[in-house]
Amino acid sequence: MSGLLNAEATSAWPIADASGLRRDRSPSGRGGAAPIAADGHTDVELDFRSQALRLGFWLGWLSIIAILAGIALDIGAKHRWLLLTLTLTAAACNTVAMLVPWREWLRSGRGQMLLDIWSGGLIGFVALLVVGGGASFTLLLFLAIPFIAVVQMGWRRGFWLAVSAGTCALTASLIPLPVGATAMRLALVAAAVAVALVLARTIRHEAAAHRNAAARADLERTLATEANHRIKNNLQTAADLLLLGRPQGDGGRAFDDTAARIRSIATVHRLLTEAEGPVDARTLLSRVAEGAPVPVSVEAEQLTLDASTAQKLGIVANELITNAFQHGAAPIVARLSGGREIRLQVDDWGEGAQGPDGLGLQLVRRMVEQGLHGHFELTALPGGGSRAEALFPEQPR
Repeated sequence: MSGLLNAEATSAWPIADASGLRRDRSPSGRGGAAPIAADGHTDVELDFRSQALRLGFWLGWLSIIAILAGIALDIGAKHRWLLLTLTLTAAACNTVAMLVPWREWLRSGRGQMLLDIWSGGLIGFVALLVVGGGASFTLLLFLAIPFIAVVQMGWRRGFWLAVSAGTCALTASLIPLPVGATAMRLALVAAAVAVALVLARTIRHEAAAHRNAAARADLERTLATEANHRIKNNLQTAADLLLLGRPQGDGGRAFDDTAARIRSIATVHRLLTEAEGPVDARTLLSRVAEGAPVPVSVEAEQLTLDASTAQKLGIVANELITNAFQHGAAPIVARLSGGREIRLQVDDWGEGAQGPDGLGLQLVRRMVEQGLHGHFELTALPGGGSRAEALFPEQPR
């Protein structure tokens, strides 16, 4: 019986069943969490690249607006109509690219091929702007090349970075710019690419870690729900088997009390299965009161309890209600209130508190004082009857 009254012990009962569930009921359906991690990594990569592309397109619009403003103000621009034609073409391509469902297309070679075309077109666009409009347009390299480095993967990233470096070198040979200035700009572009890659890798790892943590939490919730369901069924079966051996007469009271205690614990696990989270204290008290053979009025505030506290409170409430209808008289009222401390009161209209504590009240005192780190008191009411009161902190130590 002591094992039933210990929350940690009861939660350990279904270890074998839960381990079996972990093997054959994982969300991947293939026996284990590894496929979840693999699928999660793919999804994270697709999410990151599609979001990076979306951001890149908006940065493209800002660049296009800046180029058009520069052409309009004639800030060092040459070959105005060529630059205007290139910019409007880039704007049209940017508009079309924004309509592409990149996340779905990147799963196939179609999306990757389109991304390669886009990368090549972007490099060519910037190179033509630099050659046609002057060195001031080299600032676009600080957006274009890091963007390509982030959205490309594997050997394609190296390929397109090499193409970018070659294009930069070729462009530098065609425009009148000092060697020192060219070297400095290329070094800054390389630094921008390195920073972009480091940030992208960090974001990928963080996103993957969050996704894996969410998958593990979801799996643990599934396991906990299944475990609570099995515990509830096992406890109800144990209570039924206990009553099968119940002797007739007064000798069967101990069997009835023990079965009621087991069922009060099963009630908690039933609520855990239904709620998949904290236990509603008012519902718990009402369920315990429903098991009494006499009407019990329940007055309870809206409170939520963790599984361990709910289990102990369920046992205490069951014992106090049982004591009230066995040794007291109707009406029986169970009250539950919260705040900084949780207070459970059970009143009856019997002859008042008399005699030493029986097994039930001894169990209540032990559960309240040692399990809930609170205080229990049984007193006589002024107009007759008795009040059993348990007071304990909202968050026991």
